[in-house]
Parts: sequence; C-alpha cells; structure tokens
Amino acid sequence: MSSHVYAWNPKLWNWPELPRERRAIARRGYVDIEWACGRNRGIEAGSRAFFVRLGVPPKGLFGSGHALCEPWEDVHWLDEKAQLGVRTRYVKLRLDALFDAPLITLDELERPPFGRFRWAVRQSGVRLPSSLADLLEPWWETRVADARAARATSSRKRARRTKRVVDKR
Repeated sequence: MSSHVYAWNPKLWNWPELPRERRAIARRGYVDIEWACGRNRGIEAGSRAFFVRLGVPPKGLFGSGHALCEPWEDVHWLDEKAQLGVRTRYVKLRLDALFDAPLITLDELERPPFGRFRWAVRQSGVRLPSSLADLLEPWWETRVADARAARATSSRKRARRTKRVVDKR
C-alpha cells in the first residue's frame, strides 16, 4: 500500500479542532477527519498518511493514520478561493497518532536517506517513495511508543502529586 504526506501550516490555518482531536485519539485510539489533498487523485483507501507541520517551528512529523476512501472534489477550503469557484480534492483520514510537537523533526528528516524527499510539500497527499516509507514506518512507531510511554509516566506522576496534596489536607 502507498504512503502519502499531508501538510499542516499554522500560518494558513490554525486547526481549531486539533486539541479535541488529540483527546479523541487518547480516548478511543483514533479520530476521523477530512483533509484537502490538492489535485491528487491517486490516494487509495488504506494508504498510510503521515502529517508534517510546516510554516512555523517546530516543524516535522507529528501525526499519522490511514486513508478511509479515495479523494473527492469539492469547494476549496480557503474562503477567498472558494468565493472564486476554485475546487480542490479531499480525503477522509483515520488518524491514530497526533501530537503537540513533531516526533521526528525536519532536521532529522534532512539526513540520509530521508533527505532525498522534499518534506516541505506544497500540497497534501504527496506520495512518499515506498523505499523511504518502509524505513520511516518503524522509526515513526518507535517515536510514537516512546511519546505515549512518556505521557503515561507524566500522568502517573501528576496523579501521585495530586494524591499527596489531597492526603495532606
């Protein structure tokens, strides 16, 4: 199955649902979203999705999931383009990981062999070469597991501190 890179640039859109969608993943393990994919028609249901944060630091990979369907066309997500009648494609994605900060930075992705791919994609849905996707997947999964373990440890420590404060009262 193919892999694709989807871009989020906070300069263009602030993604107001992002905190709620991260909480949904923490609760049930996934969240379904619709995302623009430019003119890309070659995304298949089941293909892997990696999210890259661009535009403002910190930059890098911060989310992942899978496509639930093939792209469809609709009005553009930017109001000024929609008013001009510009259309774009969208795809429904099931995200299984979404973090505040990148787990793999753009600086790390500049190193071989990943440096041969342009991670600062101009539009979402750019196909990632399978040779790089095969190398990225275990690296990404390790980073996700480490981040989730760190978050769980932090949550347990907070709970213990809260319990100590309550017990002292």
